[in-house]
Amino acid sequence: MTPLIKTENLSVIYNLGKSSETSAILDINLEIYYGEYIIFYGPSGCGKSSLLYCISGMETPTKGKVWIQGRDLTLLSSKEMVEVRRLWLGMIFQAYNLIPTLNVLDNVCLPHQLGGFQKGSTLTKAESLLKKFGILGLKKHFPSELSGGQQQRTSIVRALMYNPQILLADEPVGNLDSESAKIVMDLLEELNQRDKKTIILVTHEPRYLNRAHRVYHMKDGKIIREVANPGKTPIREIEPRKMISPELEKLARVFPHLSHIQLQSKALTNYLTESLDVDRVQRLERFVQELILGKITDEGFYRLLNFPYEEGGIGFYQPTAEKYRVKIREVLSQAKSLRRELEKEKEKSETVIRELDKSVYFLRRSLLDSYQGQISFQQLDKLDRFIKGRLLGTLERKRFQILLDLPLKDGGVGLNKATARRFTRKLEIILSQSKE
Repeated sequence: MTPLIKTENLSVIYNLGKSSETSAILDINLEIYYGEYIIFYGPSGCGKSSLLYCISGMETPTKGKVWIQGRDLTLLSSKEMVEVRRLWLGMIFQAYNLIPTLNVLDNVCLPHQLGGFQKGSTLTKAESLLKKFGILGLKKHFPSELSGGQQQRTSIVRALMYNPQILLADEPVGNLDSESAKIVMDLLEELNQRDKKTIILVTHEPRYLNRAHRVYHMKDGKIIREVANPGKTPIREIEPRKMISPELEKLARVFPHLSHIQLQSKALTNYLTESLDVDRVQRLERFVQELILGKITDEGFYRLLNFPYEEGGIGFYQPTAEKYRVKIREVLSQAKSLRRELEKEKEKSETVIRELDKSVYFLRRSLLDSYQGQISFQQLDKLDRFIKGRLLGTLERKRFQILLDLPLKDGGVGLNKATARRFTRKLEIILSQSKE
C-alpha cells in the first residue's frame, strides 16, 4: 500500500551551526495512509506543531523530504504549493482564524471564491456544509456573535470547501469548553469514519488518543514511540517501532496514552503483584513511579508499603513489605547496570570526535554566531571542510576566502564577498592567537 503522506529525515533547525542552534524536529520518518486518523501527541514544545506545519507546507524544513501522494513538496514552486494546499489540505487552527468583519457564510465562501469558483456553486456548497454541521441558521452571524464551538465548526466547514482528502488540526479544541470540544472531536471522527478523510491531529490531551488509528508520541523534537490503537481496525498493519522491552510494547498498545515512565511503572507493578485488589495495585503503581523518578527514597518506599492502607499506604505486613522492596531494588539495580552497559557499547560504536573535529566545530560556531543570515546543511558541510583544510594547512588563506564566496553549485559555500572576507579575517585572528 502506497502512503498518502511520507516524510524522510525531516528536520527543522533554527540558527543552524550557531551556538544557539535549536531543533524543533529532528530526523522524523513516518508514513500515513489514506483514511487514517493520526495523532501527534506530546507536551508543549515537543515539535508536534512544527511537524504538522512541515506536512502542510507552511514550514520549510531545514533538511529532509515530505511527499504527499508521491509529490515531493520540497521541489514544488510557490504556485504549485498553493495548489497542493488548496486541493489536498484543509487546515483547522486552535484560534479559528475567522475574519471578524465577515459573517459566517462569507468566511466559509471566501477561499472558494478566491479560487475562481462561481458564486452560485460556492453558496450552494457552503450552505450544504453549514447545514451538515448544524450551523446553517447562523450563516448571517459574525464571529463575535458565535460561541467558541460554533466558530470552530465554521472553520472546519471552511477547510472542507475544496473537499480535501487531508484535514490537519492543530489543537482544534484547545480554546473550547468540554461540551463544545466533544462536539468538534465527534465531527472530526465522523469525517474520518464516514467520509474517509485522513485526519492528522495535534494534541497534548491523552483523553483523545483512543479516537486515532495510530499515535506518534513526541518528545524533544523526535518520535519516541508509535502506538496502534487496539480498539480500531488498522488501515494498514504497521510494524511497531523497536523498543528495548516487548513487555513495554505490549502495555503501550493497551495503554497508548501512558508515558514511558508510566509504562515502566505499570510493567514493574504487574511483575510484583497479581493478587492485590485494584485500588492497592493503582496505589502501588503510583509509589513505584515516584521511586523510579527519584521522588521518594528506597526507605520511603518501604515505609509506604508498610503503612496502613486507611492512612495512605499499602498495608503490607513487614515481611511482605520487605519482600516487595527487595524485588524492586533488585530489578531497578539490574536495569541501571544494563543501561550503563548499553551506554558503554554505544560509546564504543560511535565515532570518537577527534581533537581536530572539535576545533573545526568551535571555529565554525565562532564564525556563525555573529552571522545574521540563514545557512543550509550543504553550506555547513562545505564550511567545516574548508576550515579543516585551513587548520591542516592544505588550504591557503586566499583560497579559503574565495571558496567562502563561491556559489554552492561551483563547489563553494555561497556566502557574499563581504561575509567571506569577514569570516576569513576572524578565522586568521583566532588561529594567530591559538599558537604559542
